[in-house]
Amino acid sequence: MTTVIINEKTKKGRIILDLIREMSCGKIITDNLNDEKTPNDKTRMAFRDAIEGKTIRCVDFNDYLEKIR
Repeated sequence: MTTVIINEKTKKGRIILDLIREMSCGKIITDNLNDEKTPNDKTRMAFRDAIEGKTIRCVDFNDYLEKIR
């Protein structure tokens, strides 16, 4: 069995998927693990900072505002 990954967000990808559905010549499996669900670079840096303890500790929101000034 051959697996082909088709980007259904492109016009050509949608055409190919429509053709496969119309001809019933293959099995379409939807993958729930999108690239959109992976964190971007800024989020990864925030994770790294939190793990390393580079965070601002505050008692309340007013204390936070004073510390970031």
